[in-house]
Amino acid sequence: MPSYKYLIVGGGMTADAAVRGIRQVDANRAIGLISAEPSPPYNRPPLSKGLWQSAKIESIWRKTESQGVEFHLGRKAQTLDSRNKRITDDQGTVYTFDKLLLATGGSPSRLPFGDDQIIYFRNLQDYQRLRGLAEQVE
Repeated sequence: MPSYKYLIVGGGMTADAAVRGIRQVDANRAIGLISAEPSPPYNRPPLSKGLWQSAKIESIWRKTESQGVEFHLGRKAQTLDSRNKRITDDQGTVYTFDKLLLATGGSPSRLPFGDDQIIYFRNLQDYQRLRGLAEQVE
């Protein structure tokens, strides 16, 4: 059972900022990060701007791993037991924590049609899917 002084649920830019803030006041204690995304935190604005022009995909990474974080990627927090300071993810892993930050962001409202034909442009995987489709037409 992974145990952390600080546990962050969410893997976006806010989670990265939180990790960096924690490291300014606590350089050594364990930080865990649970994220539904398969990638560590990255800058989202270039997905709809810079990468379509000339920026390289390597430029989006926030390098959160340099802060000594243990990542649990591709997992969703399912239950929170605040009394016992535990979270269980969608794979059944239980995490304990002293301090918890929920930094999950939002998700778009989905239309009731065309699910396989609509790209809700929110993350790196959406960019990669759209880029692949665009390159097929070029």
